[in-house]
Amino acid sequence: MTTEQNDIWNYLVNNCQGINKAINVSDLATAVGIPPKGTNNDDVRNWITDMVIKHGKQIGTCKKGVFIILTDFERETAAKFVERDTKADAVRRNGNYIP
Repeated sequence: MTTEQNDIWNYLVNNCQGINKAINVSDLATAVGIPPKGTNNDDVRNWITDMVIKHGKQIGTCKKGVFIILTDFERETAAKFVERDTKADAVRRNGNYIP
């Protein structure tokens, strides 16, 4: 993992264990000293996704933010949160414009 990812992981382990302690991505970025990039801290979001997919970290996301997954319920809640509609789903669903 990158230095930034290690910082994120360490912060989450020390402060955000469980869904009730989830932290907003912008607040997480500030807490670990990562300057904003885009309106949604896209760099932090991408690093977290990489940490989950490539590094097997037990990180979940929900409406409140990012957290360390502790239970089966939290894991399923996080999985359902990322299953929400994507832009690709919307493009397909919206069909073709007919003037």
